Amino acid sequence: MRVLPGLTLDLYPTKQDEIDFWNKNGYLLIEELFSQTECQSINDIHRAHADKDFKGLINLDREVEEIRSLMKAPKVVSIMRALKGGREIVGLMTQIMFKEAGSPHSFGWSPHQDNAYPQSENGEYFTINIPLVNQDRENGCMYIYPGSHKEGTFPFAPTPSYEAGKNPGNTIPDEIIKRYTRVDLLMKRGSALFLHGDVIHGSYNNPSDRSRPMFSMCYIPKGVTFIPGNTAKRMEISLTQD
Repeated sequence: MRVLPGLTLDLYPTKQDEIDFWNKNGYLLIEELFSQTECQSINDIHRAHADKDFKGLINLDREVEEIRSLMKAPKVVSIMRALKGGREIVGLMTQIMFKEAGSPHSFGWSPHQDNAYPQSENGEYFTINIPLVNQDRENGCMYIYPGSHKEGTFPFAPTPSYEAGKNPGNTIPDEIIKRYTRVDLLMKRGSALFLHGDVIHGSYNNPSDRSRPMFSMCYIPKGVTFIPGNTAKRMEISLTQD
């Protein structure tokens, strides 16, 4: 398998306080997990496959070995296993949202739970999000509602995820959102944001002249059921190194 340029193959020593933070808040942000070279490689590969409007791309890992190697990176897998109590983890899908400045896909995501899509039991589905540039409020950073993962998957209004000129995200009613406090995530390039499937989060529009690409990989403990999805086409992907 061809490896992503610059990809390091070391493990990450997840600390107990990081696991405790994850359990309490439903997310974990680890800074500098990825190098500048790794981020540039991820962005360059996806931009080479982007359409003229920079619509989000799904599952490029099924065509490009370098992206699949990232999905299997030991530092990623070791963290996920630690957060899930040592259970075996499998991959499900990948995607990138370019949030290209001035494009019809520069809109933010409405508050939603990732597990609204695969509908896994107990929100077992989870993602890692890698900002490929620095994120701030002006270029459409993410925001999160800590602790909202503890009540399961809420009712939602289905919303298409990749339509131009619209805010995607299976929207959660305002009366639920108001129970929690929103926290903006001003993430640096190369950070890694791990999200519980049931934690509510979203992102702001990007009206700036700076694009805000972010790459996401989705996982689940092996054997947990999920909905594949007509668009996402989720499927179990072994994370064993080739």
